[in-house]
Amino acid sequence: MVAVALFSRVAYPKLYSVAAGSSGVNATVSANTVPQFILPALSLDVVAGGAATSALSSAGSAGSDGAVADSAAAPSDSNTASVTPEGPVADSVFSRVGSAETPSLAVEASLVADLTTGTRFMEENATERWPLASVTKLMTATVVLDKLSPAQKITITQDAFNVDPTEKNLRVGDTYTTTDLLQFLLLPSSNVAAEAFADAYGRDNFMKEMNARAAAWGMTNTFYNDPSGLAIGSQSTASDLVLLAQKIYTDYPKILAITRTPQVTVTEISSGQQVVVKNINEFSGESDFIGGKTGYTDQADGNLLSIFSDGGHPIVVIVLGTDENARFANTKALYNWFTENFKL
Repeated sequence: MVAVALFSRVAYPKLYSVAAGSSGVNATVSANTVPQFILPALSLDVVAGGAATSALSSAGSAGSDGAVADSAAAPSDSNTASVTPEGPVADSVFSRVGSAETPSLAVEASLVADLTTGTRFMEENATERWPLASVTKLMTATVVLDKLSPAQKITITQDAFNVDPTEKNLRVGDTYTTTDLLQFLLLPSSNVAAEAFADAYGRDNFMKEMNARAAAWGMTNTFYNDPSGLAIGSQSTASDLVLLAQKIYTDYPKILAITRTPQVTVTEISSGQQVVVKNINEFSGESDFIGGKTGYTDQADGNLLSIFSDGGHPIVVIVLGTDENARFANTKALYNWFTENFKL
């Protein structure tokens, strides 16, 4: 185990030394705090054309979703497997009408699927684990909706604020209802709001609940190490995220309704001040956008889970490990490829 750890620190030093990212948040991740599956997660093999290839590159350093970052696009491995069905797709209401190949994108993993049938129209490295960043907050929101009262008053503590001192929307001492604080969690993707929710419920129990849900919903390659996604230990796969998207689409429509809203006005209880909370998701407000979640840390680079409506069918597009500034364009490229090549 010592040899493996030493090799991993040499081969993947960014997993262990986490420098200040664009958010200004400093963190140090030790091998003892990283779940065991992280070490092999970056060396899992996939078969492409009969050859086994290394699937994922190393991750970067910690940042905050929505911050402007000067990060390079993650390299695309030309040898990794990409599944693109030909002709009518089995068990799908969609048929292939075009012959265009999937766009060549600089992403670590990607997937396009129909949530109602589970049909996958393309996938690349879909079973490879990757840091979730703020996509984590989708699961956080499900726990909040089930375990906390909508009218419960939650005050931002110094401990919660210390998780992300770059927070611009919330201040220590601010008090909001659960319903209003959810807007901060999902629109500007507040890390402080995530920690405040976990603290209000009891952080250890909150994390147990997140991971118990992942297990119960079949997300066997998912682990949540924190409620915000700042921790590199919060990891999943594109395949697991499809299951999460299906569950949220079916049982938690409120989450999607919030995430597709461009902005809302909420009330800070102690002062009575009205606060405008703006969405950082570029798809918010678009007529075919059902909802989704952004994610960014320096370790994960840009992540994005998006659900669109095509002919009344929810189509999920997932991109992981892409340049933060390209995640929306890459998502749109995959969705446009789908709509142009598959029809009802």
